[in-house]
Amino acid sequence: MDELPFVITVVRTGGLAGLRREWTVEVAAPQEAEHWRPIVEACPWDHTPNDPAPDGFVYDFRVADMEAVVTERELDGPWRQLAEEVKRSTAP
Repeated sequence: MDELPFVITVVRTGGLAGLRREWTVEVAAPQEAEHWRPIVEACPWDHTPNDPAPDGFVYDFRVADMEAVVTERELDGPWRQLAEEVKRSTAP
């Protein structure tokens, strides 16, 4: 993630209908990296997910060579911030 560009991808799967949504942000400019790096680095990438709740969402976060799976119940703090920022950045 030290080199530009880097890509941040959030994939949400599950729920009652089993839908899949994906949001991706490409960070190419140094000023963009200044915004995104602290958010990404605050996330506990060595996190081990708990079992998801029935019909709950599961989030798959990928940044450079890092990946983490987070259940909906665990989506708080830095994970929630990262998911919301990526979704907001890709909104039309």
